[in-house]
Amino acid sequence: MLIVACDMRCSEEVLTVVSMLSVPSVFYRPKGREEDGDAKREKFQVPESDHLTLLNVYQQWRVHRYSASWCAEHFVHVKAMRKVREIRAQLKDIMDQQKMRIQSCGTDWDIVR
Repeated sequence: MLIVACDMRCSEEVLTVVSMLSVPSVFYRPKGREEDGDAKREKFQVPESDHLTLLNVYQQWRVHRYSASWCAEHFVHVKAMRKVREIRAQLKDIMDQQKMRIQSCGTDWDIVR
C-alpha cells in the first residue's frame, strides 16, 4: 500500500491511514452518552470512506497539537492515538531508510481513496 502511495504521490496520507488501521478503534462510546459519542464521530465522517474518516481524525488531532483534552472532548481514545503516532513514526523511519519519498496530496483525497 505504501509503495503504491509513493507512486501516486499520497504517501503522507496513506502512512497515516495505515497507522490508524494498526490499532483497535480510536473511538469510544461512554455508557449513557452514546448519542454524544456518535454525534462527535459524525463530525469526522468522510462519505463513502472509513479510511478517509480515520485520516481526518488524525489530522484534526495533529492540528490540535496532539491534545489529550481534544481526544476526550471528541470521544477518541488518547492511548490509541498515541500508539498511532508511534507506529507512524516507525513506519516513516523505515520509509526514510528505504528512500521512499514521503509526499502529500494536500486536500485531493480522492487519490487516497
